[in-house]
Amino acid sequence: MIAPMVKVQIAVPRRDQDTLLRWLQDREVLHLTELAASTGSATDQVVTPFNVELAHVQFALEFIARIRIELHEQPRRSWRNIFAGRPAVDLEALEAVLARLNVPTQVQTIREMNDRLTDLVAAKRDAADTLAQLQPWRELTLHGSEMEGTAAVRHELVCVSVAELELFRTAVAAARTSAMEEIGRVMTKKNGTVYIQTVVHRSESALLDAAFAQTQAEAVKLPLPPDRTVTEHAAALEHTVQRLETEYHQLLEAARAALAMEQDLQFAYDALLHRQERRQAGRAGKVLPFSFLVEGWLPEERREHIIAAVTEAFPSAAIETAPAKAGEDPPVLLRNSRLVTPFEAVTNIFGKPRYTEIDPTPAMSLFFLAAFSMALTDAGYGAVMMVALWAAGRFFRLKREMRKMVRLLFYAGAATVVAGALTGGWFGISLETLPAGPIRDALLTLKLIDPVSSPMSLLLVAFALGIIQLLAAWVVRGYAHARAGDWLAMVFDDGAWITMVVLVLLWQASSRGLLLSAYTQLLAYAALANAGILVATQGRSYKNPLLKLGGGALSLYGLVSFLSDTLSYSRLLALGLATGVIALVVNLLGGMVAVVPYVGWILAATVLVVGHVFNLGINALGAFIHSGRLQFVEFFPKFLEGGGVPYRPLGRVGKYVDNPAEFD
Repeated sequence: MIAPMVKVQIAVPRRDQDTLLRWLQDREVLHLTELAASTGSATDQVVTPFNVELAHVQFALEFIARIRIELHEQPRRSWRNIFAGRPAVDLEALEAVLARLNVPTQVQTIREMNDRLTDLVAAKRDAADTLAQLQPWRELTLHGSEMEGTAAVRHELVCVSVAELELFRTAVAAARTSAMEEIGRVMTKKNGTVYIQTVVHRSESALLDAAFAQTQAEAVKLPLPPDRTVTEHAAALEHTVQRLETEYHQLLEAARAALAMEQDLQFAYDALLHRQERRQAGRAGKVLPFSFLVEGWLPEERREHIIAAVTEAFPSAAIETAPAKAGEDPPVLLRNSRLVTPFEAVTNIFGKPRYTEIDPTPAMSLFFLAAFSMALTDAGYGAVMMVALWAAGRFFRLKREMRKMVRLLFYAGAATVVAGALTGGWFGISLETLPAGPIRDALLTLKLIDPVSSPMSLLLVAFALGIIQLLAAWVVRGYAHARAGDWLAMVFDDGAWITMVVLVLLWQASSRGLLLSAYTQLLAYAALANAGILVATQGRSYKNPLLKLGGGALSLYGLVSFLSDTLSYSRLLALGLATGVIALVVNLLGGMVAVVPYVGWILAATVLVVGHVFNLGINALGAFIHSGRLQFVEFFPKFLEGGGVPYRPLGRVGKYVDNPAEFD
């Protein structure tokens, strides 16, 4: 059901503004609404650069994460926290950490570490780049002061491709005063580069320039000090790189101490984030000269409790409540029994119903289980699901919404056990091949339908499920019309269609001798009379008599739509057959490899485990998706418009820390 909502206004002295918002945020009870423009701004009270503080703390946390990776220090996580790895801490504890932690000092310490590491990395990169430039010229014996040549002689270092080496050599040789020496070369699969030094008298520099122009040769300027050769400078750079590498690792080890600050900084980040959330929430309130007013929705069932709690926490507070008025659109909170609550996970995928609509979850729950079990149709797989999901709920730390999904799939596994037993599905094993005994006899006794040998029987069951669910949709819609006081719609738009479909089905069954064969004519007349009622009433919204009649006649097309929707349930047969056939193939493959000498049993066990786990995973996912699709496409649209506003009370959206209330 949809929980009734009441609107609440709470006024406190202006000094208690942040305290009230913090109280509401910690308890997550009030869905805030926007009030009219205030005489002041809630954000004028405290001008704190939250974004700057958050950015500083985020910088520190990113630095720690980088250090953790470089030190190969993986954070320890309990296996129970696989699905909920963040710590659950209340708001008071977060604020206490923020108050204790000197955030600017801690961030400054980390920033200095980062700057030193960054400088070392930059210096090491520059030295390594210079060393890479010098490497091909290690055999060059000239000092840096000799690289520019003399007043009479031009000296150039050149790199040229192997393909153009001879062309460059010929062009340089045109100068009578030229000389060229190969220093080294680097070869690749398709080409290579040759490193050359050449000299020429400056009077013939034009010929050297022409050699550069004729080829793609490049003149090289080495970053070499005047008093060193390439070899000496390269050796010095190698020593520098090694020294910087040592300093970097020493500083990295010193930065290990920052890892101990990580959790405190995470708590501080979320405390600042929640302060920012409260500041933004304060904009929805109204700041008066001496008070602060906030308005929102809360479930009626919690009204007395919340009023008492607010009064106790804020003795000077003034509180007013009022039920929802016509035209208002309160947020939607679903409230169902413990058995039905897990199915809200399916409804939430579709979206919330409007506040004035009906919660479809109770009506949908059994149909979803039936569709899921028919789509999976293997009792062995259902039993595995039940055991795995029971273990997940028992041993893992799960949030509230995750627990809903786990319980939903546990129920689905139980339904699959029933459907699998009725169809003889047990890990793809043919029951007839089992050894004679009480277990085989019991399983064969439970088996009512064989999907492989008589798929039409299972198809008829799927169609029957579809017909029943589609008729149930009209029943739910009729209830909604009755609740709204629209009795004509309940009788002629819902009841008349239910009787029309039932009469047509009975007439068809009677005409084929299946049941009530003596009443075939009477059922045909009753169906025609029902059709006449539909023609007379379905166009009643039109004022023009001809449009009334035409609209009523066209409404009979609804029978075609009903048939089309019913055919959609045939997918359950296809999915169920796919599960059984794949399981059978896995068993066959396991039997084939079992005969391999010595390792056959290992190969067979591997094939069976991997194959059945894959089959269970892929077909359970398909069963969930297609069962949900039947609800969203065939069932819900018959009576549900959707588009309701979810109930989202002012709460905490943490980045590093969870709210303990999420695990209640």
